[in-house]
Amino acid sequence: MSQNKPKVLIIDDEADIRHLLTMTLIQMGLDVSSSKDLTDAKKQLAEEEFHFCLTDLKLPDGNGLDFVKYVRKQYPHMPIAVITAFGSTDNAIEAMRLGAFDFLAKPIDLSHLRQLLKHAFKYVDGNQTEPQAPFTFLAGSSETINKLREKMVKIRGSQAPIVIEGEKGTEKERLAQILHEQSSRSDQEEIFLDCSSQSPEELEKMLFHRNEQQDCLLYQANNSTLILSNIHELSIITQKKLLHAIEQKKFPIESEQTDEPLDIRFIICTEKPLIDYVHTHQLREDLFFRLNVIQLKIPAITQRLSDLDTLIDSYLDELSETKKISSKARELLRNYEFPFNYRELENILEKACALSESDSIEESDLILAQNEDVESTKPSQEPVKLGFNRGDLPLDQFIEKIEKAEIEKALNETRWNRTEAAKLLGISFRTIRYKMKKLGIE
Repeated sequence: MSQNKPKVLIIDDEADIRHLLTMTLIQMGLDVSSSKDLTDAKKQLAEEEFHFCLTDLKLPDGNGLDFVKYVRKQYPHMPIAVITAFGSTDNAIEAMRLGAFDFLAKPIDLSHLRQLLKHAFKYVDGNQTEPQAPFTFLAGSSETINKLREKMVKIRGSQAPIVIEGEKGTEKERLAQILHEQSSRSDQEEIFLDCSSQSPEELEKMLFHRNEQQDCLLYQANNSTLILSNIHELSIITQKKLLHAIEQKKFPIESEQTDEPLDIRFIICTEKPLIDYVHTHQLREDLFFRLNVIQLKIPAITQRLSDLDTLIDSYLDELSETKKISSKARELLRNYEFPFNYRELENILEKACALSESDSIEESDLILAQNEDVESTKPSQEPVKLGFNRGDLPLDQFIEKIEKAEIEKALNETRWNRTEAAKLLGISFRTIRYKMKKLGIE
């Protein structure tokens, strides 16, 4: 930061709040100016350089949301946070969509204010450096990938939750990790949880229950980023508990009278739009609303075929210093559908580098999944064609017989890894566990 004392502008029409915030920030060693309305605030911004701005949303001469848009356009490198009335999360979420760094709810919790400023000044310091060159799967010049990269730059100065949507193998978790690494929280390790990997009961324990051996995931992610995949697999009760923790920014401790402050940035990874899970009652609407603030969508390879040569070269540069790929091998890849996207492309090229006996990767070095291999990962749509004869069995018993055989087959193929078997069958971990118990599969 250019000055020893960062300068902060506070905008609020209530004199008591201006005084409280000014005294608090001065005690933190900051240089503070304040304003009771937007007209004076704009005048001060034009005359002096500020490193941070904190504004109420309701002001006598204008709307705080409009002021957020004004600041993002006129002073793009200065983070701005908003103050909202208690319970007005809809206004806070809208402010973050417009580019606000974060928000504070009244009555203002001074510990939250200190945390917010800490992240804001880290962002101001880090914003002086240029973003790194595009990562492998982000390389290219197509319109879809350019838009994604541009949006990534715009949200670097935000603490808002992010939802990353993409098909299988589109590196959603890797993008989440990149966003964490480019944020003000990068000095803390990010925490991952795939909610399809455990039972609902185990997930609730992992998120909220502490013991002497290990802190729960919410505590591990405090002051950092929590990356959740398949959030719809959480039970509705756990979702409600998570929503409470997010909105209150406090961790509920059942055995104590007080709450501990919680400072977590959430990134959600999903293959389907989150709203689809709301419609099927797998995801609470209020939790969806709270998390679905910034949306990023990673395009599949088939949606950016003009980038394929760049992607191939990008992965090869990482995998080998000497290997090149022949024009015929490139053509073979151009005509392939990549059902598992970037992860599959990387895997194909990694195997090709190992198989190729020269510096040139040829067609014969490329191992592509055959159509039947891809189809085998999808749940069977025609179970009656699997060689079973119903005979005199009632229909429900016949269906159970087919289900049992298919589940056992999937379990054997995955060495009895229930999580992988569930993915193979296209069902949730909760469903396979229930059916195994019901059908007596041990």
